[in-house]
Amino acid sequence: MTPMFAPDEFWEFAADQYGLDGVKERCLALQNGHSVDINLLLLCHWLDCQQLVIAENTLRELVRISDHWQKSRLAPLRAKRTAMKKTDTSYQAALARELAEERNEQRALIACLNQPSALESGRSFSCPVNLIAYAAQKPFPLDEVQTWATQQRG
Repeated sequence: MTPMFAPDEFWEFAADQYGLDGVKERCLALQNGHSVDINLLLLCHWLDCQQLVIAENTLRELVRISDHWQKSRLAPLRAKRTAMKKTDTSYQAALARELAEERNEQRALIACLNQPSALESGRSFSCPVNLIAYAAQKPFPLDEVQTWATQQRG
């Protein structure tokens, strides 16, 4: 049976992880240098921490959802915001809009995970299997992420 996940639970996990020393910088480097979706990266890590494995077809769908959100909604907002100076009065409003869309993307990702057969069961693992699978779908350097993710899992 597929667990039912609450979007707010993932949002809180992602915010906590993003606030850890060095995580924001690593995530932004992957986003800017390799077009990695930080939401999907942190979602994979969240599920790895829970010893839950994303089914292969679900991961493909998550990547498809992620690509859609990144290209059609988030990238244009991010480009507009980053073109502004932080002292610009509309910068904070642009940042708030972008964060609201990030949260909406997370809701779409969680809705996909809440579908039957979204996760594989009965597997235990000691490495970040979902992060590794995401890296195979959307090639990016995994070494630093894998080290960080393994440290976070304890």
